[in-house]
Amino acid sequence: SELERLETLTGTLRGKLAAAMARKADGAAGGSDAAELVAGSGLALLELKQLNRRVWELVGEYKEGTQRANAGVDAAELKLQNLQYEKNHFLREITHLRDFRQDAGPRIELLPESEFAAAAPEELRGTSKAADPHQFHLNRLELERRQRESLCGERDARAAERTAAAERNAEKRAFLEGLQAQLASLTTLSLPLQRLLEQKHTQRWNERRTLHLLAPPLRALYVRAVAYRDTAARHLELSIVGNLAE
Repeated sequence: SELERLETLTGTLRGKLAAAMARKADGAAGGSDAAELVAGSGLALLELKQLNRRVWELVGEYKEGTQRANAGVDAAELKLQNLQYEKNHFLREITHLRDFRQDAGPRIELLPESEFAAAAPEELRGTSKAADPHQFHLNRLELERRQRESLCGERDARAAERTAAAERNAEKRAFLEGLQAQLASLTTLSLPLQRLLEQKHTQRWNERRTLHLLAPPLRALYVRAVAYRDTAARHLELSIVGNLAE
């Protein structure tokens, strides 16, 4: 491999360099031999440079591979943490559902099972209590929800009808109040003519309007007194005096 070849060249160059230094120390002849050794090591130096460049390229490739591997490990760890969180959440939900008691919350009044079997549609009666108690209870809740929605719709419709009737009654009441004012004005205008013709239509109308306030015996006595006044004693004055609130 490149590393083994690099170690071999390094050892070779070190050996040649040591031999050249030793020959150079022996004298002139040794110095010429040392120069030949150094010159002969040029190819080894060039190969050493190539191997060094190749080693650094491999180091860069290994770093990139390590970074990619670390990124994959980080992503896997993050995914593992998310899965652990979801697992713990589901475990808490399972524990909560196992510890849940139906009577702990607000109790919902459901139809008896016999009435449910008679009132429920076919899709809700398909599951029996013995086969699947949970689904059977859900079907009873679904029927209760549908019935309550229907009742709420009818309640809203009745409320709308009542509001519309109240508006119509208000309009009629306003019309009657205006009509009553007009009748009072006409009555006031007709009083001179009634006195001229010796008629007592307004007086009799007022008497009949308040006649129902009397008890039956007093009412009979009052009617007789009015008849006597109209036939025999026109100067007689009759009136009903009292406080209606009392």
